[in-house]
Amino acid sequence: MSRYQPPRVVPLDLLDTDYAKIVAGEAIPEDKKQRLAQESYDFDKLGQYIARYRYGGLDQQAQDDILCTIATVAGLFTLADVEDINDRLRYTGRFYLTEGERQQVINWLQDELGINLNAPPTVE
Repeated sequence: MSRYQPPRVVPLDLLDTDYAKIVAGEAIPEDKKQRLAQESYDFDKLGQYIARYRYGGLDQQAQDDILCTIATVAGLFTLADVEDINDRLRYTGRFYLTEGERQQVINWLQDELGINLNAPPTVE
C-alpha cells in the first residue's frame, strides 16, 4: 500500500483577478508602516489577510476568523477576549466575533494602517 496520496483539487469560486489580489496582498501605505514597530508586524502577511477578507468571497465565519487573526497579530484582544471567543465556540459550536469585536479590528485597521474594510475595493 502506497503512502502517496494524490493532491486534492478544490474548485474556487473566484475571479482570477481576485485570486491574484489575494496572493499579492493589500498594499499598506509606507507612512503607516513607519508609525508601527517594524519588527512586530509582518506587513506582507497582514496585507494578504486583508486581501483575502476583501476578495475571498467569504462567509461571516471565515471573515471573523481573518479579523481574529489580524487582532491576534496586532495584539488587540486580551486573554479574556480570547477566552470569551473560545467559550462562545464551545457553547454554540460555531466561531464568531461580536459586533464590538469586529468593529475593534476594523477601527484598528483604519486608524493604524489606513485600510478601510467597509469601503468597496478599488477596481483596477
